[in-house]
Amino acid sequence: MKTQIAAIEFGTSKIVTMIAQSGGMDRLDIIGSGTVPYDGYQDGDWNTPGQMIQRVGDSIAAAELEANSKIREIYVGVPGEYVHIRSCETEVDLPEGVVDEAAINAAQDAAADLLQIQESGGLVLHRTPSWFIVDDGKKTMSPGGKGTRLRAMTTFVIADPQFIEDVSEMLGQHDITILGFLSPSLGESLLVLSLEERDRGALLIDVGYLNTELSVVEGDAIVYHAILPRGGGHITADLAMGLRIPMKAAEQIKRNYVFNPDEFDMDSFSEVYDESGRRKTIPRKVVSEIVEQSFKELADMIELTIANDAGQYMGKRSQVYLTGGGIALMRGAKEALAAVIARPIKISAAKSSKLNSPVYASALGLADLIFDSIEGQGEAEENLGSKIRNMFSRN
Repeated sequence: MKTQIAAIEFGTSKIVTMIAQSGGMDRLDIIGSGTVPYDGYQDGDWNTPGQMIQRVGDSIAAAELEANSKIREIYVGVPGEYVHIRSCETEVDLPEGVVDEAAINAAQDAAADLLQIQESGGLVLHRTPSWFIVDDGKKTMSPGGKGTRLRAMTTFVIADPQFIEDVSEMLGQHDITILGFLSPSLGESLLVLSLEERDRGALLIDVGYLNTELSVVEGDAIVYHAILPRGGGHITADLAMGLRIPMKAAEQIKRNYVFNPDEFDMDSFSEVYDESGRRKTIPRKVVSEIVEQSFKELADMIELTIANDAGQYMGKRSQVYLTGGGIALMRGAKEALAAVIARPIKISAAKSSKLNSPVYASALGLADLIFDSIEGQGEAEENLGSKIRNMFSRN
């Protein structure tokens, strides 16, 4: 039986609404989507709050039209700008000498108490484990067997109450009920990074239009998270200012730019229209000076964050992935960034019949996480039903 859901994700330059189904050949069967550009957010505030209700409505309407389905209930993705990641290590005794579900919950409850999660004032989106250790054994995601103590690293993803309030009001204006809030950052990480890579502490670099999000993932949890106030849109803005051309023309030049040019690219020209509507021809050398300098500022910011903070959660074999619409689609950007951070980089894109691009990786991650949550709830209800049936069968 197929399960259908609707989800909405707020990027830094676009709102994406999806209507998706699971249960078929494709886990992420997107039957309708609506992508609407908007001015995004910065420093926790919407850049044009007065336009939000209209933009949200336009995105929802486009998805409904494509899917020929009305959205009455929806899941909401909370952007990285509006979440806080907190984690800690705890240890609990095993009085019965057995690692069971109660012991696993006790270790994670101890982490919540130690971090005073209940007093934080935010909405807990996810409580996820990075690893477990029984006695002096090895790290594992599936602890079991016998022992005397259980250690665990637990991470909490906590949402800013103001975002919850704002989006609840927007969707309320469209008579849509919110079924839950989830983290696209976590969903994207679990979707595009394999379990083997996450075991080694993989790094996901999501370069958006206005900011860049760095997430180190271990096990099923984000153990390090940072938002850098620079993205692909800053390269576009630098081009627009330096060349005195409209942002739309500058974005076109940015997308066509090649970092590792061949002999033909070296002598290329960019042709755009300036603010007066006159055709303008710009040599590659002029474009290159602006793009390379602007890109270097972003790359240096990423490198510094890895060196000072994120790197402590990574090993020598940790894989680095690049995603997002900021620079991932620029030819040679992956190699240029890899040279700065001195680590090989792979381009990350979720596999889906639709929206199969790094631009939509976080949106697809959100949809996949929703299906995981629904399936998890179903399994929990099934387990509870089995326990009840067993209780009656013994009587």
